[in-house]
Amino acid sequence: MQAPNIPTDTYLDDKTYAALRAELAHLIALPLVHDPDTEIVRILGEVGGIWPRSVMDDAEAA
Repeated sequence: MQAPNIPTDTYLDDKTYAALRAELAHLIALPLVHDPDTEIVRILGEVGGIWPRSVMDDAEAA
């Protein structure tokens, strides 16, 4: 049995954190985004620079 994956805290600079909050709040306020998951991924990546480890190049992951 595999141990549960416990997330570690990640601290962003205040400007990036505020931009993420603003974008996510805007997303929630929209009537219905055609693909909310894609928008969340875009916001996390493009605004916050937050990506899953699985998208890293092999050289970066080492």
